[in-house]
Amino acid sequence: MRKLTRSLTLLCLTAALVSGQASLAWADEAYGPGFKNGVPISQSDGQSEDQNQTNTQTQEGVTTDEAENALANAGIDIGKEGEGSGEDGEVDAATKAAQDALKANFPRLQTTVMVGDSNWSQPFVNDAWITNNGQGFHGLSTFLTNIVGNVLYRTYTSSTGWSPWVLNGQQTTNYANDINIEAVQMRFSGYVNNQFDIYYTAQLEDGTTMDWAKNGATTGTMGTGHYITGLRMAFYTKNTQFPYATEKPLVSAVADGMRLIDGGLRYFNGDGTSFTGWAWAGNERYYFQDSYPVTGWQYLDGFKYYFDESGRMLSDLEPIIGGKGPFLISINKTMNCMTIFAKDGNNGYIIPVKSFLTSTGPDTPLGTYQTPEKYRWRDMNHGIFTQYATRIWKGFLIHSILYSSPNNMTLDPTTYNYMSIAQSAGCVRLLSGDAKWVYDHCAIGTTVTIYESVVPGPYERPAIEQIIPETQTWDPTDPNIAR
Repeated sequence: MRKLTRSLTLLCLTAALVSGQASLAWADEAYGPGFKNGVPISQSDGQSEDQNQTNTQTQEGVTTDEAENALANAGIDIGKEGEGSGEDGEVDAATKAAQDALKANFPRLQTTVMVGDSNWSQPFVNDAWITNNGQGFHGLSTFLTNIVGNVLYRTYTSSTGWSPWVLNGQQTTNYANDINIEAVQMRFSGYVNNQFDIYYTAQLEDGTTMDWAKNGATTGTMGTGHYITGLRMAFYTKNTQFPYATEKPLVSAVADGMRLIDGGLRYFNGDGTSFTGWAWAGNERYYFQDSYPVTGWQYLDGFKYYFDESGRMLSDLEPIIGGKGPFLISINKTMNCMTIFAKDGNNGYIIPVKSFLTSTGPDTPLGTYQTPEKYRWRDMNHGIFTQYATRIWKGFLIHSILYSSPNNMTLDPTTYNYMSIAQSAGCVRLLSGDAKWVYDHCAIGTTVTIYESVVPGPYERPAIEQIIPETQTWDPTDPNIAR
């Protein structure tokens, strides 16, 4: 019974990590930043032989030791040799198959660093020290595979301050050979953030090794003249005890980041100076002016944002300004996200009301259009249907994910779990609830702008918060589903 229980547990865990994996055809280059996820896809789904070879190599790039270390460091016990075995000491077939599948499909962080002269290191996977023969780093790129969500990261140098946040394989600011990265922050968003905490630590050129930072905190050094020559990262299942020290992840003149002083939030740089700029606590965003958080309406970076009384920026302004419009729809094809803008008087459409995750495709047209028609249900192509469709131009629409009939209980669940990863045929896909919002609130004649940029927009790129089972045929965001 113990063997059977463990085997079933492993199989269920594997299924949870890779649910829906076998029914999507992937393009040669997945659309959006760093989304060549390496999830195994069967060739029968329209994938080329070369593409299947690429995915196989991606999985086989993880050694058994790396996989076992990653699993152990995530707080997952997959059993040891001899456990769950027969009289001959061999692991039974079901357990071994489950272990192998779990190792092959376990989420991975794969990271490269710029080592000088615009050259990048070989990839480092999961819980391994990232090094450059004792030299400093001048750029960072990391991406997440085998799980849905985003990994975000940025770097710090004394001469430049913090670089912008980037995600999913994008490169941070690339510094000259004489400028070395001194500190790093990392965090997850979306489903992966609901499952795991991300931890990371740094080693300095003088041999000092930091304690571990977590979920957006800073590791490394500030204002000391030292710099990072080693970086290590891992992720642990939520609510799992992390076994390593976390008390001192940063060496600096003062603590860098937000803290409570006399009952209010303050932010000081690691060198002790006052701070002005954007700041994050996990995935919550703030703006500080001379170390004090701003509140209420603020004009920043060409947009008009709203901050609550604690200083937290709100990324859904419908409760503040309502949903009557008129609105402007802005679609970033590169980053697969949509921002809804409201008008600020004569200043134009500069109030970001909310943002949605999208799936676009190579044929999605760039430019500015006005919506001419809407459809409650739309037959897209011989038995593939969508809800809440709004025409952009010619045959291109904004619409929901895909259904096999005009019935909201016939969803293709892979189009939910792989939003932003799977490519469309040129239309702009949204989750059904988001498509309904556009359908309900953006009148005929609404302006739609489609453009390309590596910057998601005024808000960070959304992510799927929860995956659904491959047997689920309804969209959990659809308000017409009785639950």
